[in-house]
Amino acid sequence: MIFPALMARKFQATESRDLEAASERLPETEAFIQRCVARVRPFMELPAGASVLDLGAAQGASAIAYHRAGFISHGVEPFEPAITVSRELIGRAGIELEIRHGFGEALPYADSSFDLVHAYSVMEHVDDPWQVFREVYRTLRPGGGFLFSTTSSLGLRQNEIGRFPLFAWYPPRAQRAIMEWAARERPALVGYTDRPAVHWFKHRQVQLALAAIGYRKIVDRWEMRSQSGELTGTRKLVIGMAARNSVVRLAADVLLGGLEYLAIK
Repeated sequence: MIFPALMARKFQATESRDLEAASERLPETEAFIQRCVARVRPFMELPAGASVLDLGAAQGASAIAYHRAGFISHGVEPFEPAITVSRELIGRAGIELEIRHGFGEALPYADSSFDLVHAYSVMEHVDDPWQVFREVYRTLRPGGGFLFSTTSSLGLRQNEIGRFPLFAWYPPRAQRAIMEWAARERPALVGYTDRPAVHWFKHRQVQLALAAIGYRKIVDRWEMRSQSGELTGTRKLVIGMAARNSVVRLAADVLLGGLEYLAIK
């Protein structure tokens, strides 16, 4: 049947991709990382040669993309099979970088190691997101930034589990129970991961937590995208409105789902 195959591809967990799937996505990943860099640079210094950590690096595609964009790139990943694939993918790319085994709650790096830490679709899967925020802060240099995207409790749309409409609006206990059931009984619904998403964040909750840790500036996705130069025409106009108007921002957050922040130390 076609439908189950499509569902499996749509919700496939990043860390479960094989070498060929990761390799095929490299051009797309490189284009995405260029957009990430453009989003960050209006708000913090990120010169060529800056040190970047990809948190939740999976097979290393984003770390490779940061390397090719001119940065000193590192990666950390908890899933050993993904690290094994990363060595092959990095070898194919003909570059030198290491994806270390580790967890966001206890990063295997010294204080003030990085200018930028990047974590997309990671925070919803960790055991203790607030400890990850603290660990990233520790490993950032003064003026460095934490660029991350994760789930939102507001959004109509989400890609963490199939066949459950409006899942972000479910009570947290129900979300966790369904995710644990799906990982155990219906793994295709959660991309065959054994660490499905278990956190769905509120924007204000995240902003307050980051500020309490000590991040001095917090920039949301609408501000970043309005300044990045990546959009034109009607989309640029709408994003600009969301950056300036709280009502438009709320509507956009509900319609699009997810959240994205740059938190600067």
